[in-house]
Amino acid sequence: MAYEQKFGDISIFRETEKRNDKAPDWKGTMIIPEGAKPGDKMEVAVWAKGDKGTMLAGSVKFPMQRNAGPANEAPAHRGASFGSFDDSSPF
Repeated sequence: MAYEQKFGDISIFRETEKRNDKAPDWKGTMIIPEGAKPGDKMEVAVWAKGDKGTMLAGSVKFPMQRNAGPANEAPAHRGASFGSFDDSSPF
């Protein structure tokens, strides 16, 4: 069974029949991810595959959203609570 590309997949192969010096070293195909539109910035990941790295395979996806949510906010209270202090303390 032949490999079938899915949405967001990239397949790039080493060009073996270069006709001139300006021809690309690698060529391939990509299936645009669902929901993508012209001008969308995408995140790309590529791995060497095949015999002796003769193929690059990878994925294209929307970049992770990095927002200032609760995980990035400073906690309301830092450290432990020590109760009340005696005002007569010299410190």
